[in-house]
Amino acid sequence: MDERKLILTLPKNPFLAALAGSLIGFLFPVCECGNVPVARRFLMQGLPTSAAIGFLLAAPTINPIVVWSTWVAFRDQPEIVVFRVLFSLTIAITIGCIFSVQKDPTHLLQPFLAQRVSMLLSQPKWPRSSSKHSNQDVPVLLQSGTFLLNKSGTPLRLEGMADATATLPSIGSREFYRRLNIFIENVVNELRELGGMLILGSAIAASLQVFVPREIVLNLGQGTISSIMAMMLLAGVVSICSTVDSFFALSFASTFTTSSLLAFLVFGPMIDIKSVGLMLSIFRPRMIVYLFALAAQLTFILTLCHSYFF
Repeated sequence: MDERKLILTLPKNPFLAALAGSLIGFLFPVCECGNVPVARRFLMQGLPTSAAIGFLLAAPTINPIVVWSTWVAFRDQPEIVVFRVLFSLTIAITIGCIFSVQKDPTHLLQPFLAQRVSMLLSQPKWPRSSSKHSNQDVPVLLQSGTFLLNKSGTPLRLEGMADATATLPSIGSREFYRRLNIFIENVVNELRELGGMLILGSAIAASLQVFVPREIVLNLGQGTISSIMAMMLLAGVVSICSTVDSFFALSFASTFTTSSLLAFLVFGPMIDIKSVGLMLSIFRPRMIVYLFALAAQLTFILTLCHSYFF
């Protein structure tokens, strides 16, 4: 997919951009592990900050796989499916609009990513330009397409798989293995950058699950407010993939209220130990603190209102 075409179709209004970004999850059905690399790619290609944050927060929940798994787990309570999607969409759009107030998105990003986005912002003709401008007008790191890094760090632009396959006989096996070697190097670099954070976050989550008795959390879930807070805490600690967290929450259905189950299903895919580690590859720590605080407050308010009105 040409990212420039996708970006050109997005509205400029922050609210509409956040809404569109939140719904992109239907095109890229990823969990809270896979949404971070995709969001980073979007930011590097010039996606508006509101749309990128909307995708980052909503994609793990608002995608067909998670909606279907939630329906399977709570088939007798379809309202949980509806409110999970509604609350996740509301939170993602609200936070996306809040951060759209920051005119310069580079202040929110890690230095290496901020530098690349600054290069993009210095190109006023892209991506809002007409189709007559070619890739030669855009820095190589910001052009659309598939790029791999060789040993010297120089980007190598590869054409589509169909074109590459068609030219295999002409370039010979030596050229094929050279590209394969560059591909492996690029995969290793990605695993080194994101995999380390993922492993560290998973290790912390696993340690907390082993050494913190579940009874401690269960004892906090006796009241309306405490049960919501307990399930939000549990969601952040256990760091379960959004595609299967519905079945984990189902085991608490007889102990916790529906509102607290919603808090678990809404807050967990947005913020947990595992995803925070991955987000550090994009955002500055201060930005993640704000993101965490806003997501937690909005989740608590929405689920608390649900407990009183539904």
